[in-house]
Amino acid sequence: MVTSRKIEKRAVPLSLEEKLAAIGVTTATERPTTEQISAADLEEALADVIVSFAAPGNDQRWLGPVLAWVEAHGSAVIIEKLTKILKRRNKLGDNVEFASLLATYALAHGHKRWQSLLLLAPVAPRLVGHPDLAPSLLEIRGAEAWAKTANFLVPNGSLVPQGKWILSPSSVAMQNQQYRNRLIYGAQWRADIITAIQRGARNPTEASMASGASYEPCHRVFRELEAAGVVPAKF
Repeated sequence: MVTSRKIEKRAVPLSLEEKLAAIGVTTATERPTTEQISAADLEEALADVIVSFAAPGNDQRWLGPVLAWVEAHGSAVIIEKLTKILKRRNKLGDNVEFASLLATYALAHGHKRWQSLLLLAPVAPRLVGHPDLAPSLLEIRGAEAWAKTANFLVPNGSLVPQGKWILSPSSVAMQNQQYRNRLIYGAQWRADIITAIQRGARNPTEASMASGASYEPCHRVFRELEAAGVVPAKF
């Protein structure tokens, strides 16, 4: 049953840690609230952390946990939506190259839909790790084979996916309505349109604004749900 509630606006933007916690990357912070989880979006959180990895001075401390998240939850990502967000961020001047590193790791673990994100790989080989240590480690240990596909040079053994920080699919689904709908409807726009309706979208326009999907599929889902008697004809 699809039920909706009044859309609530959060005055204070979520921090990156709060966004990651909302999609199942646990942190040392408190457990995310229902409000924080409802305000977070899975692909927006991934885009934020991807951009953060390329920021000057970033220690990339979330890279290990995020790789582990991709391994566990990569099939729940709407790649078309993530690509759309990354293209927008790139036009605004953000560096989104690390999306290709996540993609090649996802491909190595069976998530084939990530293939298209390899197009965002850096033109020149990019070294990952502490700038003072990574070059010598690379010379001594060699590079991780899986990362070379995306033109990243990761010294062998220097980047450990940290699964201990990652919630299981069932645990994320229990706390995150958007993720739960991905499991029910698949990693597709329909799942997020349903989530938007559950969070209070009253018509296709509001659902489009909330989900990022175009108007046409939102209109179609509303018509289908109206025919099923799930939502009233108010648009």
